Amino acid sequence: MAVYKTAQREELLRFLNTHSDRAFTVHEIAELIKRDVSAEKVPGESTVYRLIKELVAEGEVKRTVKGNSRTFVYQIVSGSGCGHHLHMKCTVCGKLCHMDDDESREILERIRSQDMFEVDSSTVLMGKCAECCDSK
Repeated sequence: MAVYKTAQREELLRFLNTHSDRAFTVHEIAELIKRDVSAEKVPGESTVYRLIKELVAEGEVKRTVKGNSRTFVYQIVSGSGCGHHLHMKCTVCGKLCHMDDDESREILERIRSQDMFEVDSSTVLMGKCAECCDSK
């Protein structure tokens, strides 16, 4: 499928790159772009939904579940090597953290050799970030 670089797609990517440390629902993305005074071509919610599906399929955006709900949230993948390491997602604030490549490789190799189980490097470990642990 051809990838068209429309103004709305570029606006969505600009928003996601600006907020690369957070994950959003499609509704939140559409609303926040609508409120952004610097946005030139604001995509509607249905356009965001269509574009986000394409970006997930292309591997540019990661789709995860928000906490223990049935709601999906989306976050830009940071850089071309993002698929080669594990991620840690805070179940309180939704922040997605990138684990160091060497640490990820070590953990994946330890699981593979000791447990005879191959973990997908796109796996997201759920827990609480340092900020949310400190704010008890």
